[in-house]
Amino acid sequence: MEANVFSFMCKTKVVHGPGSVALVGEEAARLGVHRALLVTDRGILKAGLLQMVWESLAAHSVAWEVFDQVEEDAEVETMHLGALRARETGCDGVIVVGGGSPICAGKGIALEATNGKKVREFEGRNQYQVPPLPVVCLPATAGSGSDVSAAFVVHDAAQERVYAVGGDHVQPPVSILDPLLLRTCPPRQMVLSGLDALTHAVEALWTKKGTPLTDAIAYEAIRLIAGNLKRAAFTDDLESKNYQLLASTMANMACGNASLGLVHGMTMYYRLKLPHGYQNGVLLPYVMEFNLPACEENLARMALVLGEPAGGKSPRQLARDALRQLKELYLDLGFPNKFDQNEFLAQEIPQMVETALGNGFIQDNIRKSTEKDLTALYEASIRGWGLD
Repeated sequence: MEANVFSFMCKTKVVHGPGSVALVGEEAARLGVHRALLVTDRGILKAGLLQMVWESLAAHSVAWEVFDQVEEDAEVETMHLGALRARETGCDGVIVVGGGSPICAGKGIALEATNGKKVREFEGRNQYQVPPLPVVCLPATAGSGSDVSAAFVVHDAAQERVYAVGGDHVQPPVSILDPLLLRTCPPRQMVLSGLDALTHAVEALWTKKGTPLTDAIAYEAIRLIAGNLKRAAFTDDLESKNYQLLASTMANMACGNASLGLVHGMTMYYRLKLPHGYQNGVLLPYVMEFNLPACEENLARMALVLGEPAGGKSPRQLARDALRQLKELYLDLGFPNKFDQNEFLAQEIPQMVETALGNGFIQDNIRKSTEKDLTALYEASIRGWGLD
């Protein structure tokens, strides 16, 4: 029998629990950081979340400079400005407080700061010469999981493209998961972030690179998200926020090793200016139904993980139950079942399909998709679904 050889990698030290933000100074000092560029956005700064970070850094003699210019989708030029600021002020490390966009920006800044070229020069994997500055992440939303990812997403206005930069040194050395940082996260953002994380976990189940190890992590992330997202978003329940934050990191550990699939391949269109978690959330049920014939066993197990009684049902029936459970979660969250035609560029579907077909995630998806398939999925996503 041919050996089934696979690898699993996570270089990030994960520190988890309420109050763990107090350890950021200790972790930065351990990494040899004397002056950090503190990357965030203005919403985080206004919410006052940096005070705990500043106190910890000061206690460990780590100086800092604040860079708060990160937009909703981190752009090449923003990363460039941050790298210039880091070099001009002598920063030897990066600390990020925020969601997926600031974390991607911080990773890009850290890479450009040591290599001296804009991050578009490093598109792909291991295209840089010098490892980045050390990065410490403090996620303030529970979604992207970029805090443990060996890649980051770049939005490039000049080229009107979205692409990934990654490599063996891109995973941040430390991620600090403190649910206290989620207390000011608005409910809508918690829902979008949660569905982003859920998509990471579910997609890890239907790629060609999945393994028993990534499956195990993905299933537990799915269970935690389904059981905690509503309370985490709409109440002050710290335990739910704690589990949601942990699940988002676990989901990226799974997809970071198993890769992603059709959903993410379909969300790489630059001109569709909608939040990434929103795009993922809308597309996930449609792609799940499309992929179902090719991964019945995995989706059947997902249904069981979510508490569906087996009851002598076939894998196909249980897989359909998993899809129904997903839709019921959306209804419970008040999340839409389609794109609004006022926000979706329906006339650009041909260009969106072309972009998706050129994306590597499409190739990793367990079921092959054609131009016709992708067009049908986009068109369905502006019509809506119902409960079967």
